[in-house]
Amino acid sequence: MKKVILSAMLLASFSAAQAQMGSFAKAAQNIKTAPNFQSKDSVNQGEPKKLAVVMTAQKNISENAIASPDLSDFTKALTQTGVKNTLSTAGPFTVFAPTNTAFEAVPNSEQFLSTDNTNPLRKTLFHHVVTGKWTAANLEDAINKGKGKTVLKTMTAQNLTVSKKDDQFVISDEQGHQAVIVLPDQQQKNGIVHVISAVLMPK
Repeated sequence: MKKVILSAMLLASFSAAQAQMGSFAKAAQNIKTAPNFQSKDSVNQGEPKKLAVVMTAQKNISENAIASPDLSDFTKALTQTGVKNTLSTAGPFTVFAPTNTAFEAVPNSEQFLSTDNTNPLRKTLFHHVVTGKWTAANLEDAINKGKGKTVLKTMTAQNLTVSKKDDQFVISDEQGHQAVIVLPDQQQKNGIVHVISAVLMPK
């Protein structure tokens, strides 16, 4: 009888460990793979998600981010790292802004957004900023001229590669992480914002 109970306890512990490893693997995969927001996934649960993003061309990027509930993690990170000050200047800038869901998909997301991680977080945010104004039309034109892709230099002096797949813009960093643009062409007083589905990582 004791052997049966012990076996059951060991089996339960093994199953719990497997589930925990599976959860982390899924989170890691989310940051590597660009989810398709037009199909069923864990973000929109089968329906296109209407993002709570409120932006106007009369305000700058930092001001518009603050007014957008689905960008609250992005806004918090901008303030914590001081990148908010840069994105309040004249620019123009093109910003690929990850949603809250994108930040939640980062493994150990609470630590990633904590004050203990301010310097790496600052670098990550600047990796989402390109000088100049790149509209969706500009990106499409550059992709066509580049035979399927175009490369943008971020404020970290590293590259983001932009391509298209199934009518969606796909943004790839140098490590292979990908995001799709889920809300393009949000006009700003000092540039433009494209809301994206995942956090891109600098080297």
